[in-house]
Amino acid sequence: MRKEPVMVKRSSYSAMGRDRYDYEPTYAFDPVWKYGASLHCHDFYELYIHLRGVKYYCIDNNVYPIEPNQLLVMPPLTMHGHIGAYRPVNYERAFLYISPATLRRAGADVMDLVGFLSKCTARGQYQYQMSATDAKTCTRLIQEMTVGLEDESPMGRFANHSRMLNFLQIICQNVQRSARETKPVIVNRAMQEVLSYIDEHFTQPHRLETIARRFGVSVSYLSHEFVKYTGRSVYDYILNRRVLQAKEMIYSGVLLNEVAYRCGFSDYSSFLRCFKKMSGMSPNAYRKMIKQNQSDL
Repeated sequence: MRKEPVMVKRSSYSAMGRDRYDYEPTYAFDPVWKYGASLHCHDFYELYIHLRGVKYYCIDNNVYPIEPNQLLVMPPLTMHGHIGAYRPVNYERAFLYISPATLRRAGADVMDLVGFLSKCTARGQYQYQMSATDAKTCTRLIQEMTVGLEDESPMGRFANHSRMLNFLQIICQNVQRSARETKPVIVNRAMQEVLSYIDEHFTQPHRLETIARRFGVSVSYLSHEFVKYTGRSVYDYILNRRVLQAKEMIYSGVLLNEVAYRCGFSDYSSFLRCFKKMSGMSPNAYRKMIKQNQSDL
């Protein structure tokens, strides 16, 4: 019988919080998942190793079956997460959040790691099967990195950097040799159609009644099933999609007033309020952070 994993102590789950902008490792095991679905996105890469417990995973509104020891590569600003078609049991995973700037530096002018991963995911291939040995090794490295973050001495930081490079090497080797392509599946056609519609029209004004009427369901059914499926309300999801597009446009150098208008906000103040709530900083601060990260390369 398989022994349950021993949890590695970590101060808190922060998703690159606590003023971290470089990388953050996380190992987690939940015997019973106490939360709902978890569609979300962030500004950095996520290199996620699924060890067990989840049946389906959603990436950019496509749902894929997921197996033990599978690697998922999620580029920045890509909506992803497990969906609410079931409740995970014995959910075990290990993943590394890493900024594009840190990923570029890790290549050390020898390998363009951002270009390498972008080329693979641009084809729509996000999943890669790992051997049990490689998945175990990467999980151990994640656990060691998690503990190593507590050592801020130069030698401690260097040791953790070495672990991160080892992890990235194994990840890239698996991406390079994995040729199997996973096809998306349908687990809740109604909600996937609603998601597709919203993704195509999220910059337009929306009312729950209008969306519900379009898909022939009641407002209460739409509200309940959407939260169950995505972990977010319809309104919250629409605002997240708008902020997601705003970040892409800010990164591309579009003027902030134009960003607000093109992303569907009625005025700049509502854009500012929503962006700060969902990003933890103003659009201008976000632009400055991007420029600073780029200048550090």
